[in-house]
Amino acid sequence: MASMASVVILVLLIPCAALAHRLDEYLQAARISIEADRVLVELNLTPGADVADGVFETIDLDRNGAISPSEGDSYANRVVNSLSLSIDGQAHRLKLDDYTMPALAEMQSGEGIIRLRASSPIGLAAPGRHQLRFANPHRTDISEYLVNALVPSDERIHINGQSRDTLQRQIRLDYTVSPGYKKSSVLAALAPLFGLAMVTVLFVCRRAAQ
Repeated sequence: MASMASVVILVLLIPCAALAHRLDEYLQAARISIEADRVLVELNLTPGADVADGVFETIDLDRNGAISPSEGDSYANRVVNSLSLSIDGQAHRLKLDDYTMPALAEMQSGEGIIRLRASSPIGLAAPGRHQLRFANPHRTDISEYLVNALVPSDERIHINGQSRDTLQRQIRLDYTVSPGYKKSSVLAALAPLFGLAMVTVLFVCRRAAQ
């Protein structure tokens, strides 16, 4: 609990200038959660007001000003299929689980967030050291990236270290799986709150930067 609280406090203390993004950029914030038998990825995509129309046009293919279910499905799957994930050097395909799409007006105001959830089964992790690699190459022409790992809710899993590239398009997570099984209900409850804190800080800072 102490380590979780410390991380949340540090996130909240990060200066807004470090989290805000310019109106001409497409902010892509990824959060990765490692579980005993799968990896979860949450990806929030927020186009700045100056690039919102261009992003919307890549989704609204019939140009009627609204995103149909089929257009939303197509774009969400296109983004997820562009992501890469590997565990111990073995590629694992992420599959789209859920998504929400904002309206054009929300995007044009800089407040529209495309929310994607994807996962990949990885089989029961064997005890010992493991390494996860994740990369997001979607829309490198206009994007700014953030990537973070959530604190595992399973007490057997310990993240030992993480390394990102300078653009935060890629991350490497070194983690250990301990023998035995004991699920911490406290960490399971706090992990989503950490993710919510990250999203809230990003939103507030984006509003302040406009």
